[in-house]
Amino acid sequence: MSEKIREDRARRALTKAGYRLHKTPARSWLRREYGTGYQIGDQSNAIVAGCVHRQYEMTLEDVESFAVKRT
Repeated sequence: MSEKIREDRARRALTKAGYRLHKTPARSWLRREYGTGYQIGDQSNAIVAGCVHRQYEMTLEDVESFAVKRT
């Protein structure tokens, strides 16, 4: 299964649970340094997961496991 399909499924599951998925912006220096990352916010834009040591530190696998726990 492609990464885009997995990301879309996780995004839909999080939206149903009341969360929002944020991906590293394409032009961000973080993307060059660390690669693609994710963080999860709630409806008030407060970051719930993915921002402990740096922004967008979750992997797609982390996002999928978070979504499974919340649904």
